[in-house]
Amino acid sequence: MTGTRGIRRTRAALALAIVAAMLLLALSGQPLPGSEEAVAGGGSVTFFGHGRGHGVGLCMAGVYYRAQRGEEYHQIIRSYYTGIDFSHVSDDMPLRVMCRDGQIRTYTLREYLYRLQEEPDSWPTQGLRVLMVAARTYTLSCIARGKHAGEDFDICPYGSCCQAFNEQIDPATRPNIVAAVNATAGEIITSGGQPIIAAYSACCGGYTAGVDEAWGGTPISYLSPVYDDACAADEDHDWQVTMAWDELQAKLNSHADTAVGTLYGFEIVSRWTSGRVKQVRIDGSGGSRTVSGTLFASVVGLQTHFFFVSSQNFDEYILVQNPGESDAQCTITYMFPGGEVTEETFTVAARSRYTVCVNDRIQNSEVSVKVSANKPVVAERAMYFDFLGSGRKGGHACMGVRESRTDWCFAEGYTGGEFDTFYLVQNPNDGEAHLNVGFMGNAGEVDELYYTLLPHSRMTIWVDQEPGLDSGEFSTEIESDIPVVAERAVYFGYKGLGGGTAAEGSQAAEKAWYFAEGYTGGEFDTWILLANPNDDAAQVDLTFMLPDASRIEFNLEVPGKSRSTVHPDDIPGLEQAELSTSVDSSVPIVAERAMYFSYSGREGGHAAMGVTQPCDIWYFAEGYTGGDFDTYVLVQNPDPAPTSATLTFMKGDGTSVELEVEIEPHARYTVHVDDIPGLEEAEFSTLVEAQTLVVAERAMYFVYKTRGGGSCSQGTTAPSQEWYFAEGYTGS
Repeated sequence: MTGTRGIRRTRAALALAIVAAMLLLALSGQPLPGSEEAVAGGGSVTFFGHGRGHGVGLCMAGVYYRAQRGEEYHQIIRSYYTGIDFSHVSDDMPLRVMCRDGQIRTYTLREYLYRLQEEPDSWPTQGLRVLMVAARTYTLSCIARGKHAGEDFDICPYGSCCQAFNEQIDPATRPNIVAAVNATAGEIITSGGQPIIAAYSACCGGYTAGVDEAWGGTPISYLSPVYDDACAADEDHDWQVTMAWDELQAKLNSHADTAVGTLYGFEIVSRWTSGRVKQVRIDGSGGSRTVSGTLFASVVGLQTHFFFVSSQNFDEYILVQNPGESDAQCTITYMFPGGEVTEETFTVAARSRYTVCVNDRIQNSEVSVKVSANKPVVAERAMYFDFLGSGRKGGHACMGVRESRTDWCFAEGYTGGEFDTFYLVQNPNDGEAHLNVGFMGNAGEVDELYYTLLPHSRMTIWVDQEPGLDSGEFSTEIESDIPVVAERAVYFGYKGLGGGTAAEGSQAAEKAWYFAEGYTGGEFDTWILLANPNDDAAQVDLTFMLPDASRIEFNLEVPGKSRSTVHPDDIPGLEQAELSTSVDSSVPIVAERAMYFSYSGREGGHAAMGVTQPCDIWYFAEGYTGGDFDTYVLVQNPDPAPTSATLTFMKGDGTSVELEVEIEPHARYTVHVDDIPGLEEAEFSTLVEAQTLVVAERAMYFVYKTRGGGSCSQGTTAPSQEWYFAEGYTGS
């Protein structure tokens, strides 16, 4: 297990008993932990592959189906061997054959071919003719290469080495094979006047392999990879293998060249022309190894090295912005539930951004992240998901936090209906962290729990799993004896919309909060969540600022040790509005905003913690306008005077695009980045520089693979050399 716990209840109404449940176990179907050992990878992995055999030359499955559909044998041969000619030899030539009984016997080439055991006598006529021409040619190439010259015979009887032959076969029982040999008497395939190495295998899986792809060495022109649609119906064209993560780990550790200790993940580094895997990098506690695709497939027990890894239900990205004038050297440290860590380094060019796909490094794992740099940078995390494969699809994004803290607060939390709430905690320290977690219900009840979190690890608290909290609204406080990092993720079904949100915690309650984003038009619902951790009630004033500089105010009281929810859609004058919000409270509180939407068919939700102070500069690492992605930058001006701002969009190639905007007093301004010339299909980071103090957020609406949704993140006011992310998952 990732930690130990105790329970100290102050009020029993909610009957909370939050356990240190690991999200990985719930999502992968693994049993609950029963020992102290934690597996970094966990879950299972599925390989989808194609073909059987080495794949070089003739695809015999394709030959069969081509013959079935009426292709003539010369035509079939030319489909697989490129740039070849045909010639003739005598089938009366003698051949020394090592037989299966260990005896060396001499046959004519004709008699040898009669006794081949490669394909059955029932095969189509043209297919058998292809086989006999290829087998005759391959036999001569073995002699020409002296394959068995030092063993006093010309060819052996095994398909794994030469060709399958059986001296006990009576040719009289194989009339079709005999007829194929006779009909192609002496015919061979040549290149440059010499017999080719007429390789053939069971099924290429849709694309034949080059010699270098299958066996290494120098490519051979007539054995170049070729596309083959003929074998699609064959039973070996597609295959699938699923194995537990610990089984994969054991197999890799059984071979000296693939052993890495505790397996963190693996990545397909490169592929051959045919799509077969060229290299795989394996990462573990013992370091990283890069091996050939053929070795990896052999060790793991895959049918071929023509394979793909099933996509996970969660895809995770780390986005790093370098706003400086010189390159930044960065290191990512991945932290797992059991305390294992692994690292990678990369360079982010000046005034540019860099994207890390965590799934390419870490598979099927819960993971927290630390980003370190030699110069100040900005880091965000984006995740796209289909939660539990349940159709709750979408994505969420979070700005990293610059430092770990001993206290974290969250205003939002709900487990009713189709809502699942998780708290993720990262301990980046060398020592154990001891946590107190307090949940505040709407009626003032508070329950407290405590946990022990291992060094350099992360833990997951799945709130819905506890009796008494299967249908509750709550705010949360997390206290630790040493600095940690905390986030909250919620996956939901809301009025027919499925999706998820995530937000980093607030480091403290404050009297003032700001939100640049908010919308109640169309199919958008906006909620403001207010948590009061004090004993005294909070008198709260909300000011909603509209694009035309008009304002609408709303007042409420939030009882002590409780939380309240404000739905702007229900406030007169805000039924169809773009809005920014400021929150002023008589005592320190915590404020968040949640939104649920259907945006051009992209359904979901997003959430963001408020910011406590406006600033004249804001940074965002993430931004994308390609495909079905729409990116917006929202700027709130809480000042009584108008202001202007310069938005600089830093693209991945190091170039930048600038935009000047004017913002009315007490108003909000919306920038649709997709409409800006030069940013129509771009990855970018954003810098907002204003003349006065403003608040900025970024919202994105997207279709990622089959996952439609949206995300929102507040900006950060300064780069840093360190960034932390408690949440992260790459499983299914």
